[in-house]
Amino acid sequence: MQQGMSGGQRRGLVGKWRALFALALLLLALDCAAMRKIDPGEDPKLAADEGLVVLSVDASAPILAVRVRDDDGVVAVLNYIGLGRNVSLYAAKAGEYRWAEMDLGSWRWRMRYTLTSDEYRFKVTAGKIVYPGDLILRPMSWSSTRFHIANRSLPIIDWLEKEHAALYPRMKFEYSGLYPDPFPEFYRTARAGNTTPSDKLNGGREPPKPIAVPIPAEVMWKPNRVTEVALNPVGDLLAEAVRDDDGNWGVNLVDLAEGVVQRLATSSFGADELVWKDSRTLIAGTGDDETSYTVFRIGATSNGKRSFKRLPIGGTGNIVDMLPGEPDFILMEGYDSRGELVVHRVELVGDREISGFRTAKSRDRLNVGVSKDVAWFADGRGQLRAAVVIRDDTATLVHGGNGSYQEVLRSQADGGFTPAGLSFDGNTIYGYTDDERGQRDLVAFDPATRNVSRTVFSKPGVDIRSAIFNEQREPVAVRYYQSGRLVTEYFDEANRNLDKTLHAAFPGRTVAVLHRNRDNQQLILWVDATDHPPELYHLDMAHKRASLLEAVAPQLADLTFAPAHVLNVKSSDGLQVEAFLTLPPGSGKRPLVVFPHGGPIGVSDRLTFNREVQFVAAQGYAVLQVNYRGSEGYGKAFREAGHRNYGRLIEDDIDAAIRAAVAAYPLDESRMCTLGASYGGYSAMVSAVRWPGRFRCAISLSGLSDRALFFTASDGARSAQSRPLLERVMGDPRTDMAEMQATSPLYHFRELTLPVMLLHGREDVRVDFEHTRRLVRMFNLEQHPPVLLAFPDMGHGFSDRVAIDIAWTGIAGFLQQNLGSTPAIADAEAKAKAAPVVTAPAAAVSGQGGGK
Repeated sequence: MQQGMSGGQRRGLVGKWRALFALALLLLALDCAAMRKIDPGEDPKLAADEGLVVLSVDASAPILAVRVRDDDGVVAVLNYIGLGRNVSLYAAKAGEYRWAEMDLGSWRWRMRYTLTSDEYRFKVTAGKIVYPGDLILRPMSWSSTRFHIANRSLPIIDWLEKEHAALYPRMKFEYSGLYPDPFPEFYRTARAGNTTPSDKLNGGREPPKPIAVPIPAEVMWKPNRVTEVALNPVGDLLAEAVRDDDGNWGVNLVDLAEGVVQRLATSSFGADELVWKDSRTLIAGTGDDETSYTVFRIGATSNGKRSFKRLPIGGTGNIVDMLPGEPDFILMEGYDSRGELVVHRVELVGDREISGFRTAKSRDRLNVGVSKDVAWFADGRGQLRAAVVIRDDTATLVHGGNGSYQEVLRSQADGGFTPAGLSFDGNTIYGYTDDERGQRDLVAFDPATRNVSRTVFSKPGVDIRSAIFNEQREPVAVRYYQSGRLVTEYFDEANRNLDKTLHAAFPGRTVAVLHRNRDNQQLILWVDATDHPPELYHLDMAHKRASLLEAVAPQLADLTFAPAHVLNVKSSDGLQVEAFLTLPPGSGKRPLVVFPHGGPIGVSDRLTFNREVQFVAAQGYAVLQVNYRGSEGYGKAFREAGHRNYGRLIEDDIDAAIRAAVAAYPLDESRMCTLGASYGGYSAMVSAVRWPGRFRCAISLSGLSDRALFFTASDGARSAQSRPLLERVMGDPRTDMAEMQATSPLYHFRELTLPVMLLHGREDVRVDFEHTRRLVRMFNLEQHPPVLLAFPDMGHGFSDRVAIDIAWTGIAGFLQQNLGSTPAIADAEAKAKAAPVVTAPAAAVSGQGGGK
């Protein structure tokens, strides 16, 4: 039987409801304080100094309230915001406003976030309808929420046309963020006279089914079996993080002498970190920002396998230092109950669970003397010597010891010094810089003088990729790319000779030493090539024997792939540019797919095994990749040559590579398509505009359509620190709008008469889905609908296996429809005639470009 409430309980409940009711009245009063809400269909009477503002909140979790302020206080409160896009129209006096606060939670608890960045500011203009962008809320975890502003004006225009049909035609509508957006007026002009309902202008065509796919996408993109390895100091045991065919993850122990493999653990989560504390103590970590660790104590061999104990470390955190001089301790950092970072010594002892951060107390912390610290570094004796702290919203490196630390440098959006490691005594910071240099060099930085003290390694015109350090924490080698191949350049003669021997043993392939034991007699090698999927080898120096350990992607091990050829070409202004042509086997001229990389600045293509390239080449199509100006690896001047050359000299470089490839190799220039992701998608579209009739089709994955929109709908322009760099690299929409529109495919949609395929994730924060939404709309106004795949929960790039399968199978069908069949496709078709057809789940993707 249910019991009634006591008098005290009733009074308490009534008190709570009265408080909530009073709060609701207060919020209602505030809602009417300075902005007044305009109901759908209402024709408001505006004063001479008033305008209209569209307030839109897109939330994936319920919001109690969002407050808008001006300099005098709260002017509007949006209450009880549900999931999805919530849009309202308000009348307000002309002036400066900002999104100010957001309350999450329930009537039992409330968490308030204050929005301080200047991206949340906007201006209301008298006599106009303004839109400051959608306020986006996306919870990342129970304790972390991401907020940002994104300019998604097209669905707002659609909403105004529907809900305020009398207001929108007679009032100017404009975006009111930090940068201008010419699209609303451009769209109004293009839409004039077209009476088709907006929801009928959002769709695209489904991708055609491929004739046959020689290597199915689900096979090509099956995840690697091996994701991480670590060799113990003695060199007799190798730990591997592996993924089983059933989707489970495991940690395997390989006895290199006996060739015996045994499973230490199986779970639904993969090990992202494997490290040996000593030759019989392995630590495995799972997680990203906050990692859970498990210690494995390896025992003696019995019945062919080793005994072991599995001991989880309580709590989560990150390893700061392995403390090689202290057998039973490591340094870890993690957050306490108040959200503050604490560094502790963790003792690796226990029978069931090691007491780690679960019992950590702030009073026991080793990291004292700084605030807002986010990461720590120790010297060779395990003493804390440096930390990354946040000052003025900027990552800052401090250095010192014993609780006294001084700021030595601040991170920069571009250039500057990037730390790589501390010396054993902690008095030198090794890192990379190209300041006042022709390329990125490995240097030693003196925190006492706050200057670079010496150059450790420099190679003219070559950017250093990484450095290799020995147990004494001194750099012994660097890695960089040359002619597309990874080069490891050692500083001592013995290792230089070893590197020559390795490349002689694996001609035409990239060979990198992943791990070596303490006496350098046992090595684990990574070996791959453009036409050879990666493999792991064990090299026993004592016996001069190399043996295959694992195929990293075993499903690809027995397949045949196409090799790549290096081209050196001269661009329109004489700049020397490198390109790679993957040429499938066969006779006769091959159709060509031009595949520009993303970036465009600081990114480049490499001569490594590339699943995307090989998937296309397996269909009998040649693939051309171009390291155009701006690409990484060729020095500072080459990178900076890409600045402000979007759609211009960058595409001239690609054009020069196409011409050189067609002249030197058996390619059919009458059958070419262009395909790219991110900037590569933009490049594909803008090249089709610049060279009409050259390509039979163009494909854009997560690509830009509007250069100016990138400033108002991208994570690249949200911080005050990154915006000046973006303006220097891309141009400034406030002064360079005409040039930006001239090189934006969106404003040349009528010239894109070739077949177009667009693929984009709706949750892309790097290149907002608005780029594709706008382009789809303009194509549909011309009754030229593109092939469209819109992925509901995907970001910038597709990590989900189902999405990858749908995307690349669709790309295969689209290429085959426009480039035609090849002997490779015909052969695959003949082999597959009796095989059943498997279709992907329809719910995973949408052919609709508009809506949300």
